[in-house]
Parts: sequence; C-alpha cells; structure tokens
Amino acid sequence: MLVWKKALFAVISIGFILDIFGCKQEIPEQFVKYTDIAGRWELASAQVDGKDTDRLRSLYFVFLPDTSLQTNIFGSETNFRFSLLEDKIEQYSEPKLTYYLLDYTDTTIHVQTELRGKQFSMELHKAKPKLRNSSAQTPAD
Repeated sequence: MLVWKKALFAVISIGFILDIFGCKQEIPEQFVKYTDIAGRWELASAQVDGKDTDRLRSLYFVFLPDTSLQTNIFGSETNFRFSLLEDKIEQYSEPKLTYYLLDYTDTTIHVQTELRGKQFSMELHKAKPKLRNSSAQTPAD
C-alpha cells in the first residue's frame, strides 16, 4: 500500500511540474501600436475640468513613425519624442505630458491628460489625407 501511495504522489508531482512548465506565459497585448496612431490627428471636442471648451479648437498631433511628435499643444508647433506604453502616450516635453487613452478606433482617439493643474479630455479625429488636385496642369510634352 505504501508503494501505491508513493507512485500516486510521484504521478501527481510530475503532472504538476509539467503543468507549470508546459503553460505558455501570456504576454499582454499592447492596447494601441505605433502604426495605429501614425498620422495627423485633429481636435474634434475638448473639455477642461469637465466643461466643454473651444480654447483648443486648432489643436493637432502628428505622430511620426520615428517616434517623434509634432503638436501645437503649447501654442506653436513643436517637435517632441513620444512613447506608447499600453494605454498611455508619453510626450517628452517640459513639462512631460502623459495622455491616457480612454478609447481608440482607427478614426478616433479619446485621451485625457493633466496640464497646469487642470484635467483635459480630448477627442481627436484622424485627418483625412489631402487629395491632389486632379485638374492641375501637367507640363506639356
């Protein structure tokens, strides 16, 4: 009977060890990828401390593939580096800004940040590429 208990214990132990080492470790999927946000995003609506505002009506962000960002969030167009970490975008400016991604689709980003003690909530829409004027004249042959 003692041999049977030892054998059962060995089988359970081996099964447990195989279960631990046999499981794949889940790698969390990134919320949004760099390629998802690449391009120009323009402000559709904004709130400051929960109240609608039009102070930011010309705000835009241009996310470039080299992890640089062009934005006019401080008034004039400036270039910064940025990183994308799960559900937030870090803008390496002075002061450094963290935009928390509240919602994302391929045409809309809803972010929230704090700047100068105020909470900003912004909905950005992907700008459509400008089409070339098809009626433009081409040089004659």
